Amino acid sequence: MKAICLIVLFFFVSSAQAGELSLRQALELAEKNATELQLLDAEHALATATHQRTAQAFLPKISADATLLRADSSLINDIPVPSLSLPPRIVYRDFGPVDGSIRGIQVIQPVFNADAFQARKQADRGVEARRLAYRWGRQLMRFQVARHYYAVSVRQADEKSARMALAAAQEAWEMADAAYREGLVAKLDAVRADAEVAAGRARVQTAEAGVREARVNFATLLGLSPQEQAVLTNDFPEPIPPVTEPVLSEKRSDLLAREAQREAAEAGLDKAKAGWLPSVNLLARQQWVDGDEPFDLYADGWLVALHLQWTLFDGLGRQGEIAEARARKNLAHIEVEAARRAVVREQELAISEWRAAWYAWQASGRAEKAAANALTLARRQYEEGLGNMTDLLATQAGLYQRRLEYSRYQYKVLLASMNYYLRYGNDPLTALPGDIR
Repeated sequence: MKAICLIVLFFFVSSAQAGELSLRQALELAEKNATELQLLDAEHALATATHQRTAQAFLPKISADATLLRADSSLINDIPVPSLSLPPRIVYRDFGPVDGSIRGIQVIQPVFNADAFQARKQADRGVEARRLAYRWGRQLMRFQVARHYYAVSVRQADEKSARMALAAAQEAWEMADAAYREGLVAKLDAVRADAEVAAGRARVQTAEAGVREARVNFATLLGLSPQEQAVLTNDFPEPIPPVTEPVLSEKRSDLLAREAQREAAEAGLDKAKAGWLPSVNLLARQQWVDGDEPFDLYADGWLVALHLQWTLFDGLGRQGEIAEARARKNLAHIEVEAARRAVVREQELAISEWRAAWYAWQASGRAEKAAANALTLARRQYEEGLGNMTDLLATQAGLYQRRLEYSRYQYKVLLASMNYYLRYGNDPLTALPGDIR
């Protein structure tokens, strides 16, 4: 008994020295450190950058260029020219190399570019899809944080039940040993009680390992060090009973994201088809030419032009692109329909799982009370010499099992209620008391 008290005292002292962490603080840490949300945010940033790049469909492109020129050619060497001497004669002169510079500013303004406009529409729907995916991922993250937060609590409840069972087994062994020394029971009772004490110690070790595993999983989710032993300040909440009517909800974000991806695929098909149309651009250029050698030359000029480009045949490349875009569109339609059916199935199962878990939890509470009463009766009968050690140990094991079932069913009800609200597109923490969420 002293060893058990020391273990329990060490457990509570070490917990008191650790930092405290509420569910709300855990949610804030997950918002900052969860890699799942960081990936979704990076994908949204990538889609936004793609959408920004498609602005070239209607914005001008302005460029400046400068060329330093030095050139020579046989065409400007040994050129016959008349001399001014008397008598006049023909001489040969080299006019190279030529030195100079050419500078210019050019503006290209798209006038009509059908595939570029469709590409921008496709990118716009892509941004919307990633935004909705992030919102759905955030809801899932809130559910996962609460699930892991209370997983630590339920594992701690398992450990508490294991320690209570060990203490009961130790007490049974002390009774059996005292009765054996007085010659009231056979040695077999003391041996059985001692074996149950050893089994109880093994259960305590297993329960402690379960607590450590739950803490490591929780710390990893929040991006904390697994060595940090934070004290969870929010107690295991009392689950709420199942709703009798379906909750009011908006369409789920993951389904909206699928629909936005389908619209993006449709815009991609329109973009591929628009490639058959001509593109029209307005070109404006101002240019300056400076010549140094062999002539001192300066000239400038400007140009305005309307440029039309029409690809009539590109070696079946456009037909292949259209076929690929049509296949992606059909695939997106199928994925939306599959997602819609999955949502209906999940919603129907969610309320069924919630009700089943609720009634199982209620029944397990009654079973735990009955097992506790049975243990009191079995211990009294053994002390009075009317019972045997086998019945006492079996009753103790039954109470230990009922305690495990009660805490786990409570956890299952809590998860089922949060999952129900999540599947209907609401905040999963709606199932928790307002002061916690």
